Amino acid sequence: VLDCKQMRIIFWKQTLVRTKGHPQVCAYMMDYQFRHPVMFWGMILLFAERPAMQELDRDDWNKVEGKVKDLDISWSRAVDEVKAEKLIEQSNKPGGVDPLLVIIREWPQLPEYKVNRKLIPSLEFLISRLAEIILKGDKSYEFFFDEECAWEPTILHRAAEQNFLHVSRMLVERWPSLMYQPIKATIEPEEMPSVLPVEVALENFQDDTAAYLISQMKYDRVQELFLTCKESGEKSKLFFGKYISYRNPRTNEYGMKKTVLAVLNKLMDPHWPYLPKREDREDDNKYKIQQALESVPNDPLSYDFYYHILETDENGRVPDNKVFNQKSVSCLRRIADSDNKEAMQHPVVRMLVAKKWNGFAHELFCIKAAFYLLFFGLLSFALIYGSTRNDPTQYDGPADKFRVICEICSIVFLMVQLFDEIGEMAREGRAYLKVRSNYIDLPGIFLTLLVIPLRFAEVKSQWGFAAIGYLFNFLRLFKFSNVARITGLYTTTLVRIIQKDITRFLVFFSAILIGFCGAMFLALKVNDVQDSYSFPWVMLGGIKVLVEGETLEEENGKEFGWFAVAILLVYMGIVMVILLNVLIAQLSYTFGESMKMARLQYAADNMRIITRTENSRFPCLNFRVKNYIEGDYISEEDLAKELLEFTEDRHPWETAEERIIGVRETMRRVVKGEETDPWETIDEKLTTLTLSEKETRESIYEKLT
Repeated sequence: VLDCKQMRIIFWKQTLVRTKGHPQVCAYMMDYQFRHPVMFWGMILLFAERPAMQELDRDDWNKVEGKVKDLDISWSRAVDEVKAEKLIEQSNKPGGVDPLLVIIREWPQLPEYKVNRKLIPSLEFLISRLAEIILKGDKSYEFFFDEECAWEPTILHRAAEQNFLHVSRMLVERWPSLMYQPIKATIEPEEMPSVLPVEVALENFQDDTAAYLISQMKYDRVQELFLTCKESGEKSKLFFGKYISYRNPRTNEYGMKKTVLAVLNKLMDPHWPYLPKREDREDDNKYKIQQALESVPNDPLSYDFYYHILETDENGRVPDNKVFNQKSVSCLRRIADSDNKEAMQHPVVRMLVAKKWNGFAHELFCIKAAFYLLFFGLLSFALIYGSTRNDPTQYDGPADKFRVICEICSIVFLMVQLFDEIGEMAREGRAYLKVRSNYIDLPGIFLTLLVIPLRFAEVKSQWGFAAIGYLFNFLRLFKFSNVARITGLYTTTLVRIIQKDITRFLVFFSAILIGFCGAMFLALKVNDVQDSYSFPWVMLGGIKVLVEGETLEEENGKEFGWFAVAILLVYMGIVMVILLNVLIAQLSYTFGESMKMARLQYAADNMRIITRTENSRFPCLNFRVKNYIEGDYISEEDLAKELLEFTEDRHPWETAEERIIGVRETMRRVVKGEETDPWETIDEKLTTLTLSEKETRESIYEKLT
């Protein structure tokens, strides 16, 4: 909604454009503005009226039929050409609007598409077909601006705003400079900063178009969008972490995965050191240089990886900036918390994680694990030996004196861990609850500390709390399984198996157990032996069948009847023969699948460990600032060591040459994009559709004749 001043400026600008500056018309409108203000504003609203899609009349259909016969094209193609010609013809009339601007800006705002946004993809396909025909004309859109809008965007801005990927691709292929063409913003330019088309796509969270535009831009121009200007120190235009954590409001899923990958690809600068510099190329050596270039491989031998964007705060400042926010959540942590598996496995992310893990995080994590093992050993002796004493509050003899030392040290460790957990909760906020392992930390600490007042109160239930607290503290040991890759992978796989298979099996077994126990307990009434067996005893016997593989034991003189025995045999057959074998088969399958996912989960856990370790409350221990590097030089050997270190397809006798070939194939997909292109051109699609339709028409004609 524009204010009155802006609306008048737009109106007079369009009056001059559409009347070509006719003096009498302009003078009449100036006088009309003050004599009839209501009618004047009504005329302004007429300028905002959106043109609807016009249907083809009889003459248009005759043109379509003529094109099909004369040009031997499909009916759909002929209809598109007639529609495009009609749009171009209307734009040439006085006051007409550019045809490409009409279909991109106006058609998506029609009522049928505003109400039902699910129809937009079909509209995009229609618009892309018409845009292809319109762009074949002589008109250039390289310096075309939408002057009816206050911020005067280019046609690529409009396509990016609507997430019209194919139209954006056609425009970029014809006029690459449109990617770097900002808006004009002639009205109040101080409030309308310079905005590129990719920024419009990012601000509207248009994943497909934003990813494509980023993939076509230069890497330094992309990096400038997410970094603070070093000279002015102003806030960056965009924050990369915002798009990593963005969720689609309708599906609640991460909605900018392609854009995140496109930005990560722009953090790599490949090196071809064998290519001669441009100033070294002389005319006399052109032939020799060409021969040399044909004899070298097509893959780069090394890369420059940039890590600065992954370390920025919410204002785009890097850690070496004086006003850097040390409490901000890094983009690396956001990637670990997201479901973007491709981003976690990206070479830039993996190399940064490996550098930090090998640099400081692994050593500090091992020290923390050693201290926890010491604490658990002291706690074990204090509780287990104390349970053997009649009065644990009395300390007599050398063993009891050592128990005092263990108890004091355990209490100190527990208090330190409690303050550490509270600090982590304050630092991470809601993200603390997303890590499932955190749910066993506070219960283990509180239950163990609760033993102290209960012991001096001489309450026997202290040992129950001590047992549960001891179990929770034991489970906390698995948080340190990532000290080694093998233990980390097996722990992750075990957790996944328990969550996926064991849980479902126990739910299904519980349903069968309840049904069996009810039927068995009722069957015992047939022989009047129900009084000798309680319902909990029957349920315990049903569980023993699963765990021990034994049947229910009969009391002396209280034998089961034939009906109860039949029910028991059916239950044992279902549990021991069917359920257990299904569980074994399912565990075997899940183990193989979980090992693949465990590598990804192991990498995500390492990323979380690194981000928790480097974000210290003390500035002198903040490794995010202390160990910050802007980028690094990465060779093929370094990539092969990290990317191919834990791949199932590698064999132990693999040569160095085979590893280099493997890493080149991996990097070729990222650098050169030799994988299947998800952005197939509209020309290829239309060609395929036209050929298939033509073949179908010919086959039908042959059958009819």
